Amino acid sequence: MVPNGWEQQKLGTFSELQRGFDLPSKKRVDGGIPIISSSGLSGYHNEFKVKAPGVVTGRYGSIGEVFFVEENFWPLNTSLWVKDFHGNDPKFVYYLLSNFDFKKFSDKTGVPGVNRNDLHAVKVLSPPLSEQKRISKILSTWDKAINTTERLIDNSKQQKKALMQQLLTGAHTQRKRLLDDSGKPFEGEWEEVKLGELGTTFTSLTGKTKSDFGSGKLYVPYINIFKNASVDINHLERVNISENERQNEVKFGDIFFTTSSETPEEVGMSSVMLDMPNEAVYLNSFCFGFRLHSFEQATPIFMKHVLRSSSVRRFISILAQGATRYNLSKTQLLKVKISLPKKEEQQKIASVLNNADKEIELLEQQLADLKQEKKALMQQLLTGKKRVLI
Repeated sequence: MVPNGWEQQKLGTFSELQRGFDLPSKKRVDGGIPIISSSGLSGYHNEFKVKAPGVVTGRYGSIGEVFFVEENFWPLNTSLWVKDFHGNDPKFVYYLLSNFDFKKFSDKTGVPGVNRNDLHAVKVLSPPLSEQKRISKILSTWDKAINTTERLIDNSKQQKKALMQQLLTGAHTQRKRLLDDSGKPFEGEWEEVKLGELGTTFTSLTGKTKSDFGSGKLYVPYINIFKNASVDINHLERVNISENERQNEVKFGDIFFTTSSETPEEVGMSSVMLDMPNEAVYLNSFCFGFRLHSFEQATPIFMKHVLRSSSVRRFISILAQGATRYNLSKTQLLKVKISLPKKEEQQKIASVLNNADKEIELLEQQLADLKQEKKALMQQLLTGKKRVLI
């Protein structure tokens, strides 16, 4: 049903899309003109092909994302850009395309792609120009809130990174020391130890096939370890384990490492088991577990942070070996050296860094909420189910 005062027309009549232009890397000249590919900004050039404002989306490779460009730009041949807005509000066209399901028009080959002629034939709803501008203004307000929250998240992450540098790394004289329970700065040298001196390793699930996954016992998947400094027990998966199988069940305080990845930066990412569900949990493949001998010398909440500090991560990434895929030797990893303060100081440092994590998590939840609310509002405004006052 077409809302009162709106029109239904083909996308090609509403706004005409055009394939981008070739620009090999060897022909690019340093300049201030943004180059926009199917995945967004991908460099700069000294010449533009399209005057701002512009709307760009992916033609093949990355499809589904839409970009609004506020300065003259060069759209690459992997993209589609709006050649003619046909008198419509450019920002409204951007929102309309952002709400568009490009993937259902993908040709489903090895590399996802869309044909602009197929897109041009799709029928869309278009309100009068005055209503388009009002809708754009409302949604732009949400975009500003989203952008502000993203900047706050980036700032908080940078602040935490600086805090980790101060608290976890550097020489004794450079390291920032917190206050103990009596209000005095902690004193004493930190102990430098090899990881292998703190505990022992255990293996992940063995002898499992694709058909084993999907039901049964809980296990920690690779992506959970890679993404989170402490395991998120809300995102565990399941695997079938027979009663007579000798698989390793994980415990509180266990540390998990990724052992294989396509980039050295992803290898050796660690995650600590700080929460336990009410049933047995196991460890997925491409990872291995490390169990501390005790929590007196090294506490799990401290290890959560120190193993993700920039100095330790840099050292671990150097250990990764491979050509097309990088692998990490357990033997080499256990030689990694870390510096440990006394248990009380570990707990104080972990508490400060945990508070920083909570601030980031709160902002990330706010960001997710804003994006979800904007998405719901777009569904209402761009279909005319919710009308705006002009």
